[in-house]
Amino acid sequence: MKKLLPKPAAVLFDLDGTLVDTAQDLGAALNFVLRQHGMPEKSYEEYRPMASHGAKGLLQLGFGEAIHEIDFGKARQSLLDYYHQHSGVHSRLFPGAAELFAVLEARNIPWAIVTNKPYKLAAKVQRQLPALLNSRLLLGGDSLAQRKPDPTPLWMAAHYMQVSATSCWYIGDAERDIEAGRRAGMHTVMCDFGYIGPEDKTELWGADLHISDLTDLIQYLD
Repeated sequence: MKKLLPKPAAVLFDLDGTLVDTAQDLGAALNFVLRQHGMPEKSYEEYRPMASHGAKGLLQLGFGEAIHEIDFGKARQSLLDYYHQHSGVHSRLFPGAAELFAVLEARNIPWAIVTNKPYKLAAKVQRQLPALLNSRLLLGGDSLAQRKPDPTPLWMAAHYMQVSATSCWYIGDAERDIEAGRRAGMHTVMCDFGYIGPEDKTELWGADLHISDLTDLIQYLD
C-alpha cells in the first residue's frame, strides 16, 4: 500500500525526465557524435528511455559494443559540447510543472533542483526556462564530490534550505533518484511520465508515490 505524503517543508526535484523534457536535444547531441563516427543514428523511441542516464548512458546506447573502439572521453566531450550549444531547441517543461511551482510558491514551500547533470548544462537549461529560476538552489552532478544515488546532495539541499531531510519530498524518474531520496530519509515520488525503459521495474524501486502528471502532487499540499 502506498503512503500518503505529508505536507512537505521543502520539495526537491530531479531535472531531466522530471521537470524538463530534454530528450530530443540530448538525442540530437548523441546523433551528432554517431554521425562523426560513421555510425547509424538512433530514433526518438530508442534514445528517450536513456535521456536520464547522462552522456555515458547515451553513448553506450549509440555505440553498443563498439564503444570500446572509440576515444570515450573525446566522444563524451563532443556530445556535451554539442548539447551545450543546442540545449534549448526542443526542451520544454513537462505539463503541470508551472502549475505545481505556482502552488508551492503560494504556500511558501521552497523548492530546489538536485540533478546529476553537470552544473553548467543544468544552469543553462534553467536560464532558458524562466519558471525554473525560482528554484531556491541548483545542485549539479559535479557540484559536490558525491552524486546520486548517494544521498549527500539531497542532505546538502535540505541543509541549505534549513529544513530536515525527513520533512522533504524528492521527485524523480530514475532508480537512482528514488534510492537517493530513500537513503536521505525523504519521501520519494516516482514520475511515471519520465525516461523509463522497458526493462525498468519501477514498482520495485520503493517510491512512496507514483504520479502520471506533476499536478497530481497538489492535493498533498493542502
